[in-house]
Amino acid sequence: MKYYVYGLKFPGTRKYFYIGKGKGNRVFSHLNQKLKKGIKDPKYDVINSLIVQGGPEIDIIRHGLNEYEALLLESTLIDALDVSQITNKVRGIDANRYGLMSPKNVEANFKGKEFKLKIPAVCFKINRRWKKNMTKEELYESIRGTWYLSLNRAKNAQYGIGLCFGIIRGIYKINDWETDNTRTPVRHRFIGTEATELERYLGYNMYNHPGHKVRGPLFYNYC
Repeated sequence: MKYYVYGLKFPGTRKYFYIGKGKGNRVFSHLNQKLKKGIKDPKYDVINSLIVQGGPEIDIIRHGLNEYEALLLESTLIDALDVSQITNKVRGIDANRYGLMSPKNVEANFKGKEFKLKIPAVCFKINRRWKKNMTKEELYESIRGTWYLSLNRAKNAQYGIGLCFGIIRGIYKINDWETDNTRTPVRHRFIGTEATELERYLGYNMYNHPGHKVRGPLFYNYC
């Protein structure tokens, strides 16, 4: 069989609640899973609830694959079936970079233009926070976050820029700053509004900015 992709579904339906890839007897390991104390696993909860119906039904969706093909197909099916409706904890290989997304986000990935605007801005790296097809509210909260930074310097910035792998995903006009005193050292977040006048720069990149090349969660642009 080589590697394969499988789905666990509710009995008597075509509704999958889990998509996975495996080799050998991997597909059956879920049915014999023992949950460790203190660990939450939605998949386990669903499987356990189906025991009275004989357990979930299993489909081997495609087999005879190499490992990369299996990972890619797994990720694609999770996207196509909508991960919010199944219990996968992750979307699959490279899903946020190459998976299901709007044409606008695809265009942003490949716009290829370098951002050279000389505006005073704090640039926040949101590689782990960014998700494709985020709502505007989620994107704003992800970028403004709570950051450890020099507030004196940050107050010189007029804009907050959110970057994912060097690509500009959001630009906001900074109106004020607020402090989170619940953490040590204290963190700060900006209060802002969408910089609609700079919307055309979404999708531009800052790969070559000296600050982007240095490790760290943020850097400054002309401030």
